[in-house]
Amino acid sequence: MSSSATKVACGVQYKGTRYCGWQSQKDQKAIQDHIEEAISSVANQNIRIHGSGRTDSGVHADEQVFHFSADVTRDSDQWVKGINSGLPRDILIQWSKEVPSEFDARRSAIYRRYDYCLKTKKPDVFLNTRALYIDHSIDIERMRDAANYLIGKHDFSSFRASSCQSKNPIREMQSIDCINEDNDCIRISFIGNAFLHHMIRNIMGTLIDIGTSRLEPQQMQKILEAKDRQKASKTVSPEGLYLVGVKYPQKYQLPSKDIEIR
Repeated sequence: MSSSATKVACGVQYKGTRYCGWQSQKDQKAIQDHIEEAISSVANQNIRIHGSGRTDSGVHADEQVFHFSADVTRDSDQWVKGINSGLPRDILIQWSKEVPSEFDARRSAIYRRYDYCLKTKKPDVFLNTRALYIDHSIDIERMRDAANYLIGKHDFSSFRASSCQSKNPIREMQSIDCINEDNDCIRISFIGNAFLHHMIRNIMGTLIDIGTSRLEPQQMQKILEAKDRQKASKTVSPEGLYLVGVKYPQKYQLPSKDIEIR
């Protein structure tokens, strides 16, 4: 890559059902692999992309953000149309923008929003890869009460995967909203500066146990303070989890989703 290379940021939407996750893995097809192949074709050189974070197999994104550098220059529409022409239908570039050399999709992010979707009352074949069906009545107020214990800066060791490679378990949770949707769905929205591996899926397991009265809301505080993964509930499946968007400083003027903290 030359010293005069252009750095470009992109927003991408994808359905994660068919993929091993965002990050490239040996002998498996990742979302990253498809995008790199498509960009390399447009740029006529080998391109490596760098995402705002990793999503696991089966996890979706309404807007993931990544950056790459290339020796060629294209306008925004050319990048978007050119890359999309080489992508499968369940991966879609939404926008692109040239960014300063110091921009980094992961390190420049201020905070991220993830949503987890629960389907209640009756299963739906069209939602079985996009939401988790709960065959129990669920009390959303109990979930809200429990979620309040997680707001702020905490050691989230009780909710990290055993395989988590992060050296620091401290994360700051800005907000958690539990929302009843009109279509028999409950959406739980998490906004934080960053998240540990499986952190949201592990929190969701505990919130569901509280919402279905297996646990009491105040037990969330004890589980958090224990800093012990064995104290929390099981990890829920990935299909209900979405990376909704990533917030960056205004100076970059990215056309990404506006994420508001309530």
